[in-house]
Amino acid sequence: MFRKLFALMATSLHKNQRGEVNLGGIILLGLGMVFISVGFIMLPIATTACQSILDYSYSANGTITDASYTGLTSIAGIVPLLILLGFLAEGVIAGFLGIRIMKGEGEAKANPGSLILLALSIVFIAVGLIMFPVALDGISSVYSNSGSGISSSFTGFQALLLVSPMLILLGFIVASVISGFFGIKTLTSGD
Repeated sequence: MFRKLFALMATSLHKNQRGEVNLGGIILLGLGMVFISVGFIMLPIATTACQSILDYSYSANGTITDASYTGLTSIAGIVPLLILLGFLAEGVIAGFLGIRIMKGEGEAKANPGSLILLALSIVFIAVGLIMFPVALDGISSVYSNSGSGISSSFTGFQALLLVSPMLILLGFIVASVISGFFGIKTLTSGD
């Protein structure tokens, strides 16, 4: 029984054989697995970093916390999910494109620029989460001095200070998504 089943499978595989292996498709499938792995590797790091943002309290003035800033608590709370979903989506897209290329519906052009863009998608997240506490302390320093009339002297300055941490954190996430998207796009189109 197994001999007949194996012979049938071998015959059907041999009929669909094209005689060549598309390495670009295999590389994209491997890249998809790397993205999924990196997503799960970075998840605990991102969760810890975001928890420290949620626990933030300015050392010189204990009244300034993450809740003092417009939208920061919401964004910091969703960043780990966005990071995980982003890497999973990149992994699925890379795998799908790898299968498509292996079927002969396109080709992969592994140029260094596209690989650098893919690496930058990871770097933007890491650098953003590493640099963010420094930026938050700097913004808190200026915000804590607003009682002495610094921010009230400038039109809209205090409102900009309150939204700046959220914009910085979102900026790094958006930069990561854009560089990852164009990295995959140029990897498959060769542009």
